[in-house]
Order: sequence, then structure tokens, then C-alpha cells
Amino acid sequence: MRKCKEGNPKYQALLYEQYSNYLMGVCMRYTRNEEDAKDLLQDVFVKIFTNIDSCKEDGNMAGWIHAIAVNTAINAYHKKKRKGNTVDMEDVEEMVADIHIQQNDFLSEKILMKFVNELPDGYRTVFNLFEIDGYSHREVSEMMGSSYSTVRSQLFKAKRSLQKKIEAFLGKELKDKGIKSKETTQEPTSE
Repeated sequence: MRKCKEGNPKYQALLYEQYSNYLMGVCMRYTRNEEDAKDLLQDVFVKIFTNIDSCKEDGNMAGWIHAIAVNTAINAYHKKKRKGNTVDMEDVEEMVADIHIQQNDFLSEKILMKFVNELPDGYRTVFNLFEIDGYSHREVSEMMGSSYSTVRSQLFKAKRSLQKKIEAFLGKELKDKGIKSKETTQEPTSE
């Protein structure tokens, strides 16, 4: 850390090597494609090296780096939103209950991340912040510059959309594997 703060290129390269794959994963969660993720990753490392003096040597460097990545992703989202490239969800003001999505044997992390990447930008960003990065609804609301109820609504809709994608995928997987779903194996009831 000290050598990075001194601007030593060898240690900056080591820091890059140590964290680039992890941070690329974070960037992929907040972008639609690998090209955008690479651009975001570059911005993250520029901010890391520009602000490295603010990282405490006795602190949690990994946490500090992760926070920079998330904040850079949120700033990119806001910049994109100002350009009009995303759906504005401020008009959605309903409070909704959470739907919990659980991983299944048929679902790989790659497939789940594909489904997450297919979500609209606002939904995807809120889902990542809350479900993956562990921020509270209030924190996400502040970061996104949205109302609390909008964040809750976006999270609900993201989960509902993911649930539908997962159910459709699992239905196909079960059918392909010759496993009957509960619906087809239940006895018909006589009325």
C-alpha cells in the first residue's frame, strides 16, 4: 500500500493483478456487456490510484476498493440516466413485499448473472446494491437519488422478473431432463 501511494508502478501493477478479476466481476454486475464493464473497470482503477492516499494502511483495503467500484458504477448509472438512456422509475411509488430467489441445482451462477444482466438498468442496479452488495433500502435510495418506495418497487420488480426467468428456465430444464413438474404429477381433483 505504501509503495502504491508513492506511485511505484511495480506495486500498482501488483495491486491491479490482485484485484482486477474481482473488480471485473463487480463491474459486470452493473453493466450490460463486457465492453461496458471494461470501461467501468478502467474508471475504477483510475479512481483507486487517484485517491489511494485516502486509504488507511491499517484499514480494510479490499472493502475500500469495493466501495470505490460500487460508487463508480452508481456514478456511471446516474450519468447514463441523465443522458436519457434508461427508464425513469420515479413515478413508481408502491410499497411491495420482497420475493426471495433461491439458487437451484439446475442454475449456475453464470445463468443467474445472465438473467440479472437482462434486467433494465434501474432494476439491475438496485438488485445488485441490495441483494449482492448488502446495502439497506435507505442506503440504496440515497445512492440512487430515488425515493425509498421507488427502490422497494424496483427491487420487487427485479425479483419478480428474475423469478419468472428462473421458473421458465427450470421448467425447460426439468422437461429436458424428463422430470415432471408438480403441476403435471398432481392427482386431478373431482368437484
